[in-house]
Order: sequence, then C-alpha cells, then structure tokens
Amino acid sequence: MRYLLTFIILGICFTAKSQTISGIVTDKTTGMRLTGAWVTSTSGSAISNLQGEYSISVKKLADSIKVKMPGYKSYVRAVNPSAEVYLKIELEPRVIELTEVSITGKRDRVKDSLNTRRLFAKDFNSAPPKFTDIFGLAQGTGPLDVAGITIHPSQLVALLTYRRSRAYKFKKVLIRDEQLKYVESRFTTELVSKLTNLKSDSLDDFIDQYRPPIAQVKKMTDYDMVEYIKGSALKFRESK
Repeated sequence: MRYLLTFIILGICFTAKSQTISGIVTDKTTGMRLTGAWVTSTSGSAISNLQGEYSISVKKLADSIKVKMPGYKSYVRAVNPSAEVYLKIELEPRVIELTEVSITGKRDRVKDSLNTRRLFAKDFNSAPPKFTDIFGLAQGTGPLDVAGITIHPSQLVALLTYRRSRAYKFKKVLIRDEQLKYVESRFTTELVSKLTNLKSDSLDDFIDQYRPPIAQVKKMTDYDMVEYIKGSALKFRESK
C-alpha cells in the first residue's frame, strides 16, 4: 500500500509538471504585433519581444494566461497545454469616448513609459539588499549575533544571488524594452522611409541592420539622426 501511494504521488507530480506555450501578441484592431506586453501564468512570466513573440511556462494539466499592456484592456484565457502549444493573443485597445466621438489615437511613447513604470513599479524599483539590511547592532534578538553585530543570513544570500534572481532579470527586460521604445521613437519607420525611399522588406532589413544603440541615440540631435540615416542608406545600397 505504501509503495502504491508513493507511485500515485509521483504520477501526480509528473503530470502536473509545467510545459511551454508560445505565440504572438497583436493589436486586435490593426493586427500589428505588440512589443512589451506582460504575459503571466501561475508558473512564470514573459514580455513580448520586438516581433511580438512570447514563450511562457504553464502547468501541464490546466492553467490560465493573463496579459497586461498600457493602452489595452487586460486579457485572460484558460489554456490546456496538452491540446495547444501555440496561442495568438489579440489585445483590444482601450477606447476614449468624448461625447459622441470615439478616439483611439496614436500611442504616446512618454505616456506609455510612465504607465509601464506605474504598472510595474515594484519590478522597476527592485534592488539588492543594502549593507544595513544585512548587518546591524546586536540586540540579542537577531538570527545570528557575532561580536556585537547582528547578521541576517537571508539578506546576505539575497545579495549574493540577486543577479541570478527572477526580479533582477525581469527588471533588465523592462529597462531594455523601455530603451528600445525610445530608440524607435527617434529612429522611426516613417522618417527612415522618407529619407531613404526604401519600402517593404528592404525598409525592414535596413531598420534591423542600422538601428542605432540607445547610448548613441541619446547623444544625437534631430539633425544628427537625419545625417546618420542618410549615411547609413548609402552603405546599405552599396552592400546590395
């Protein structure tokens, strides 16, 4: 009986093991792929990349996927990983109604950034423990008192492992996404197309190949950006 019970428990644990669901996040109205959507399940979290793609762990038996993104309504859906491994998520834009006029408008990068920082304030403010969180004056009540000093082992471990923690990695993803959006607000598809006369696949190839890094963009004036695009266009055509 004991062996049978052990076998059943192991079987349940094996069945409940997580697996992965992948897909894309798009705007339900325009079909445009969305970057920076926060996708969560009971087993993990992910942020859609520049192509709107995501990949997330879910419970094997049953789970639900939730998606949040500034400017869009929240999305929740139950999933059955045994029946589907790919899921296209379509987010519905929030509509602002003024009298009898409905406005969706062009999304503002600064407002999006502020909304994202409010939505993920805890994650943006994530930081390793401070020296004072680890060491303090002994008062006889600390977990580890040595030579008049209280040491908090859990805080010490948190400091040593912070760069491997989920909080640190997620914060890096949020910051990287914010930086990419800033670059795209200066190095825009419209501006590049106007200055280079490139279209379709050639335009996409140029943008992928010559998108400037965040550090360079921060130093550029609008004039610098125009000259950079023109110079890069010459190199791009010469390489063809």
